[in-house]
Amino acid sequence: MQTDEITLLCKVVDNFGDIGVVYRLARAISEIDSTIKLNIICSNLESFAAMNSRVDKNSLIQKIEYNGASWTIIDWNITTTKLIELNGNLPDFGVILECFQCGRPDFLEEILFDKQNTKLYQIINVEYLTAEDYAEEFHCLKSGTRSALVKKVNFMPGFTAKTGGMILDRSFMDSLAKAKAAPINVHDFTVTLFSYERDFTAVFDALIEFQSLIQQKDPEFRVKVLAADGKSLPYVKKAQEATGSKLEFTALPFMAQAEWDSLLCRSDFNFIRGEDSLSRACLCSKPFFWHAYVQEDNYQLVKVEAVLNRLVPYIRDAELGQKLRQEWLNYNTPDAGLDKSSLVQLFMASYEGSLTRDFAHFSENLLLNGDLGTNLLNYIKSL
Repeated sequence: MQTDEITLLCKVVDNFGDIGVVYRLARAISEIDSTIKLNIICSNLESFAAMNSRVDKNSLIQKIEYNGASWTIIDWNITTTKLIELNGNLPDFGVILECFQCGRPDFLEEILFDKQNTKLYQIINVEYLTAEDYAEEFHCLKSGTRSALVKKVNFMPGFTAKTGGMILDRSFMDSLAKAKAAPINVHDFTVTLFSYERDFTAVFDALIEFQSLIQQKDPEFRVKVLAADGKSLPYVKKAQEATGSKLEFTALPFMAQAEWDSLLCRSDFNFIRGEDSLSRACLCSKPFFWHAYVQEDNYQLVKVEAVLNRLVPYIRDAELGQKLRQEWLNYNTPDAGLDKSSLVQLFMASYEGSLTRDFAHFSENLLLNGDLGTNLLNYIKSL
């Protein structure tokens, strides 16, 4: 199927998580082929505007450019009549990327399932990133709709060559290359913290002990903690104060994606949450902890175990790999404590380089799966 126009659907659940992935995917597509027109239908333009200052949160329909490509941004709640009035005609909705099973706005449902319709539509459900085995089983699996003219298929981002891979947009890849080329400052160890709500006291205690151990050999050594704006910030500040404020601490403002990418690539150890930051952490060649969103019956641990099953085989020190696994699980279990001595070992192995090399090997193998945007466009052409 040849297409000159693609529509991306995003119903924002998390403030920035969903639109963050959709925005990154849109950029990746335009970087691959700037002749493709993109329509981005979003339910929360305020969140989108926080990421791209050219987006007007109050406009029902607007046009902007990225990399020479034309983007039409459409409010989820617009009506068909209003869309035609403001746009002059209906966009070509022949290829639709329905991101994260978000459903479709009412006006688009009317267009797709109009009984007078004779046009063929292709919906591609671009799912959340998962390391679970079902990603391979569901990748490119067809799904039914209530019309023979509306085709639907699943497209799964993932960790293996049998999935669609991860988004390798230009901004991130540039940040990764710059970070790898930059000289190493042996006197600094930068830790980025961006999580959900939990007690971070053990993390700070471990970092303080780690800092003290290195300072015995290098008095100039400092641990720098960069705390991202968001749900975890009050908890991080509380832990920092409770442990005596012995670390260099900075509370960060909200950051654009490019800045965030650069920070993750430059940091020595990352604590992150959410799908977009998970994919960046997996690719940036640095040790990290992932905080999954807590679900009923602790189902988040299934998702965490799946990532660990992909990651831990790359940790050459089996004992260290087991400590990493256990602390990840503790970190993702509400009210579970973290083992300070294990965390100190993990920080030490990162500083000395062995754990960082193992995570870099993990990242390098993920890059071999190719770019989700390229794989997606190639799939569309094959239809």
